[in-house]
Amino acid sequence: MDTETQNAVTPAHPRSEGANLTLRNISKRFAEFIAVDQLNLEVPSGKFFALLGPSGCGKSTTLRMIAGLEAPSEGSISIAGQDVTELPSYKRPVNTVFQSYALFPHMTVLENVAYGLKRQKDREATPKAKAALQMVELGHLASRKPVQLSGGQQQRVALARALVNRPQVLLLDEPLGALDMKLRRQMQLELKTIQTEVGLTFIHVTHDQEEAMTMADEVAVMNEGRIEQMGPPRELYELPRTAFVANFLGKSNLMRGMVSQASGLMLSVDVAGNRILLPASRAVETSGEIVVGVRPEKLQITAVEESNPELNKLNGIVKDASFTGTTTEYLIEVPGIGTLGTFSQNRGQQPGEVGQRVYLSWDPVHTFGLPGSDRETDGVQQL
Repeated sequence: MDTETQNAVTPAHPRSEGANLTLRNISKRFAEFIAVDQLNLEVPSGKFFALLGPSGCGKSTTLRMIAGLEAPSEGSISIAGQDVTELPSYKRPVNTVFQSYALFPHMTVLENVAYGLKRQKDREATPKAKAALQMVELGHLASRKPVQLSGGQQQRVALARALVNRPQVLLLDEPLGALDMKLRRQMQLELKTIQTEVGLTFIHVTHDQEEAMTMADEVAVMNEGRIEQMGPPRELYELPRTAFVANFLGKSNLMRGMVSQASGLMLSVDVAGNRILLPASRAVETSGEIVVGVRPEKLQITAVEESNPELNKLNGIVKDASFTGTTTEYLIEVPGIGTLGTFSQNRGQQPGEVGQRVYLSWDPVHTFGLPGSDRETDGVQQL
């Protein structure tokens, strides 16, 4: 590393303070179509926040409104306590990294990163750009052209260009979408590391559930222009509050039933003649018809019935068994309920073959209860 670059690295690396972001009753209409509907959102400063949802749910429109690239039909946007709703994009303390990196092909990597600062006539543009490239570990490629870089390297150049002028909020719009699977996983970890080091507020839009779960401190699951549920990734996964969240964020076994007894801290639900227990604290509704859910990995599948009376139990016929390497995924047809999924570790003899009867059991504490008005298929991704 040359002396100029060494000197430039120091001022760029001190941790910055990201800004809190507040959206109040934000809506966006395109003619008769409502893309975002009365959305309220509070993102604390310095957090890695993900907007997660399927195509058309309004997440990218929300990001564009934060960036100032779209004007909201109503509502307000504040950054660090300042109302920026009417400010043009170039006056907002934000930068955006898009899926298409939009690097200038005729410029070197260093020139690409320094471009914005030079337009602002910043005398420190080159040292700052060198420091930003060091931050993303690309200082040694400063003289190359974008065409000479891999997809992952181009993504990091785009990130350096966005970080170089220290925005208070960095917006990431599907930034890893153009990368192959292995590189995506690597860049997920690198992005999270960079965010932690620089301390900025990151708002990340993605439709990839695993990506959001891996990177974000907090996730908002969006559906039809609204936030279905928001919270830490583990909380959303372990305790979804709607069928859409349960199905969109991973896989779930959802079963419709009637609450037959509410005694103390537990609910008893009649599901097609089977008694299913769950903690009342894990149910959105505690009377009448509800949807009962359990994640596939919480189920134990055996060739003989489990004798423990405190477990939830079902039985059915193996409909399909798919070998996936470390596990085998089973689809079990349960009378009166339908097809349930579970996994079994490949440690030896398997619990059953296609056409055989098997037994499912699980601890009631892993069960969750959803509103009876929800459909069991809400949030299921169509292939």
